[in-house]
Amino acid sequence: MTEIDKKSPPDFPQLHDIGLFYERLHAAVARMNAIRPYALEVLGQVEGYDIFLLFPEEQDPKKLSLLSAGGFHGEEPAGVWGIVEYLETATADELNGVNHSFLPLVNPTGFAAGTRLNVFGENPNRSFVPELIADNSEDIYKNRTEPSVEGKILMAHIDRLATLARDGFVTQHEDDGLNEGFIFLSEDAPQPSPFADIFLACLRERVGIIKDGGADTLIDPKLQNGIWHNDFDATFEGLLTRKGIPRVVTTETPCLKPARARIDCNRDMIRAFAAFRPAE
Repeated sequence: MTEIDKKSPPDFPQLHDIGLFYERLHAAVARMNAIRPYALEVLGQVEGYDIFLLFPEEQDPKKLSLLSAGGFHGEEPAGVWGIVEYLETATADELNGVNHSFLPLVNPTGFAAGTRLNVFGENPNRSFVPELIADNSEDIYKNRTEPSVEGKILMAHIDRLATLARDGFVTQHEDDGLNEGFIFLSEDAPQPSPFADIFLACLRERVGIIKDGGADTLIDPKLQNGIWHNDFDATFEGLLTRKGIPRVVTTETPCLKPARARIDCNRDMIRAFAAFRPAE
């Protein structure tokens, strides 16, 4: 057990406390700035809530450029808190080792309400690739051929975000019907790859890995070894894949597990992502 683990509270009742999120985020950024200068920029607002981009003020071109995101869906809070806890505990070696940027909370209105969709009933992780929009319930909403209001904010900065994600992008999600976790992965490599393994190891330790073919409310033969490989759609992840980002992963922690275990898992996955170095 690490020192970070020992400091983890036994429970987390404030899962959707957006005021606490902003408070802890700002405190974490102040702490980080004592190690490496970071900028916290407002990309846009939704109903008065800020959507932040956090990034190193100076990008070292010799180091990997990574982007981590959380909170596309408001009822999936553990990724948001996992990012915050990573920012609160990241070491100087971790912050200086890579150019690591963050979208800590993409869907603040959904997060505050504890709902998947935003306040307008839109899914913030759909319709980024119009030709791949599926005719299903989650893609059918107002102006469904366009991204949500949050999505439009991201699209206004897409070239910059793709640059910040040059070597890898991770977005942290959860599944409300599962007892075990898995990942969606876009990567041109045999699976399970060394990159996939860093996330699977965290899932295995904290919440378990879903069996081949799926389980509970998710059954699909594409799930093998805890990985759903190279099958992205009109999501933001799918858009970045099409923009040439070489490693794009969506982590899925299981909402049927305790919040503390899920937050710990998401924090650990961000830490593992920051530490990963591809083979030369």
